[in-house]
Amino acid sequence: MTQVKMADIQWPAVVKLTQNDELLYLAHQRDWLELACLYQHQFIDTDLLLDSLGNQYLIRATPSTIHEDPIGELPKLLKQEQKLPLTDFIKWVQKHANAIGQCCVAKLAFTTLAQGMEIVRSLDD
Repeated sequence: MTQVKMADIQWPAVVKLTQNDELLYLAHQRDWLELACLYQHQFIDTDLLLDSLGNQYLIRATPSTIHEDPIGELPKLLKQEQKLPLTDFIKWVQKHANAIGQCCVAKLAFTTLAQGMEIVRSLDD
């Protein structure tokens, strides 16, 4: 795992919170910065950011932000060695659609990450 710079991430992206099936769509880096500020004390070690190339990044709150400092640092993003398989992303999107009340989610399919990202965006509109 290596810490990354924001310029390394390919937008759009989604955040997958471990304790929730809903995906958080991030069109731009500024969306991540906004989310990171709002969630800085709620992220857990298994939460992930997935960029549009399939790169997975663990979201790590810095130790000082977990319980002590109300105005802490932004979480760090640690790039994982393996990309997320498309089949796993399809399952994520199906669970997301189900969590927000869409029907017929088993029929929801796509062949590229870009199509999946667009589906998440359109479901959130």
